[in-house]
Parts: sequence; C-alpha cells; structure tokens
Amino acid sequence: MALNVLDELQLRYQQLSAKEKEIADYIMRHKNSIHNINIRDLSERTQASMSTITRFCRKAGFSNFIDFKLSLNREIDIPRDELNFFAQTRHLYNEIIMATADMIKPQMIEEVVQQIQQARRVYVYGLGSSGLSALEFKYRLMRMNILIDAVTDSHMMMMNASLMDKQDLVIGLSNSGHTTEVNSALRIAKTNQAQIIGITNFDHTPFTETTDLCLFTPGLQRMGDIPFINSQLAIIYVLDMISMLLLQNEERLSARQRTLHALYKQDHS
Repeated sequence: MALNVLDELQLRYQQLSAKEKEIADYIMRHKNSIHNINIRDLSERTQASMSTITRFCRKAGFSNFIDFKLSLNREIDIPRDELNFFAQTRHLYNEIIMATADMIKPQMIEEVVQQIQQARRVYVYGLGSSGLSALEFKYRLMRMNILIDAVTDSHMMMMNASLMDKQDLVIGLSNSGHTTEVNSALRIAKTNQAQIIGITNFDHTPFTETTDLCLFTPGLQRMGDIPFINSQLAIIYVLDMISMLLLQNEERLSARQRTLHALYKQDHS
C-alpha cells in the first residue's frame, strides 16, 4: 500500500532544504485549510517563491502544487464539530493510530518479534519520554520470561553498548532521530555486531543510518498546533502490536499468566 501525502512528507522531511521545511511545517499545521488556497497564497504565507513551492511538491512526489493539494485534500478528515474538545481529542488519537497502521507493514512487526525471540538479550534505549516507553516495554516482556532491560541513562547506554555482541538485540526509541546520546550508543552496539531495531518519526537521520530495521511512526507536527498530545502514543501503539504478537506464543502467554497469578496472590494475601 502506498503511503499517503503526510506520511511521505514526514519521511522525506530531512532531505528538504530549510525553506522547504518551512513549507512542510506550514502545510502540516494548516492541512485542513490547504484546499482553500492557491500557490500564490501559500507563497505569501510562507515567504517562499512559487518556484520553491513547486520544487517542494516535486520532492514530495507530485508534478505541481495542484496535484499535491488535490491528493492531500482527499486524505483530510475534518471532525464534524471542530469546537468540541472531546471530538477533537478523539479525532487526533484516531488519526495518529491510523497513520501508524498505514506506515508499518505487518511483516515488519513479525520480523521484530522473530528477532526478539532469537536474541540472547534484548535492550531498549530511550531518553526522556522515550525512556518511559522503554521501561513500559521492559516490564511487559519481563512478564513473558524474555531477558530484557531498559536503559534510560546516557552513560549507562554507552557502557551497555560496549559489552554487546552478535547475540544481542537493541531497540532504540527516538521520535526525532537526532537524540545524540542514543545515536552514539547505537553506533557502539552496531560496532559490536548487535542487531539494531529503531522506532522513529523521520527517515534519513543519524538514527536510521545505524538501524538494521526501522519502524516509522507519525510525528505530532503533522497534527497542527495542539496544546498537548502524548508524543509517545504512536510508539506505544507499535509496542502494543509487538507485545500482542509475542503473546501468540503459548509459552510467552503462560509466563505472563503466571506473573498475573503471583501478583493476584500477593494482593490477596
């Protein structure tokens, strides 16, 4: 299945010039109103020449701005009541989940699960909010009797990566792909022949250059000007899919049920 306009724009974002990125940012923030403007309007609002906009559209895979706008407009689903806070929030969450599902092919999740099951040890690297997602994933897989640890400190990442070998698997989490500490640790792990899986928003970054397999998720900038939406939502959705597929294995499911039973007994003792 071909990626939609916003997916393609996000993945190609790092290959755009500074001015083209400004155009992309404007379109992502105002995607619901692009159908009301022409190329001259966009030129005035972004302070970019019409030739720059045309070049931007070609980099996004379209012959001109009209083709770009028509394709984008077909994909935009505006909530019926834009003033309703609850409808807006529901729409944003649905959009993030649907965009993630469109960007990730089932066979990619299957390959991640296969690598997790074959690895001697699994490590998840993440800082800040991504570190919280790494810890969440660690606790899930621990309950499936998988040898896993989450590394959420930059110094610990460097030391951990230096002890890797080809039997180890590292899953790196970075929305931007430019988290210096994570990228440095992944390069060390890669030098030691560990397998590297990444989950990120953008292609063509130092992060993606290190990974053996990369899963791409939608970035929040495409959702427009919003006061707060969890930046980890798409990553958590991907981790949910991986977890669900891992639990198709009866031994993993049985291990999780034993941990649930142990916790239940502890709570009622």
